[in-house]
Amino acid sequence: MSHAGADDHNGGGELYETETMAELCARQGRLGEAVAIYKHLALLAATPEQRARIHARLALLEARWQPAPAPHGPPPEVEIPVAPGVAVMVGDDQVAVAWALPAGTPAPALELLFIARGPAGVDTTKQTIPVDSESGRRLLAAPGVHTALAAAGTIREARFVPLASALLARSKRSI
Repeated sequence: MSHAGADDHNGGGELYETETMAELCARQGRLGEAVAIYKHLALLAATPEQRARIHARLALLEARWQPAPAPHGPPPEVEIPVAPGVAVMVGDDQVAVAWALPAGTPAPALELLFIARGPAGVDTTKQTIPVDSESGRRLLAAPGVHTALAAAGTIREARFVPLASALLARSKRSI
């Protein structure tokens, strides 16, 4: 259940993607999640004042946040699908994504949901990642990842619009 409020910048907002939730995550030490929420909110900011306030807070959080180290070693082989399509593979503390979108897709992007083991149990992280091309592969660090879902699409009016989604991919480890 979503509620409209002062920090619901897009009127219909993503469930839990509010400044209040970002601050709650930051206070709990979940800085990666707070940063991800603020980055999404920066795309949705309606006024220059909102954008400036969000970017200022984002800069403070990013200065304290130590993201997971970049994955090393060869990425798991994920075949680039036929457009529109997306494929995802979960490896040891990393996720490989391959995507293909129709030629001329404006503002191509990926949206990922990671489910991982964390200190307090199961954590979820959602990321929207703009990409430079209509097709490609990307390897992402995802410590403790168990499951990943991926969608490929476009960003339209500051919102992610999926054109293809991947099936659930699970590692062999159990939570």
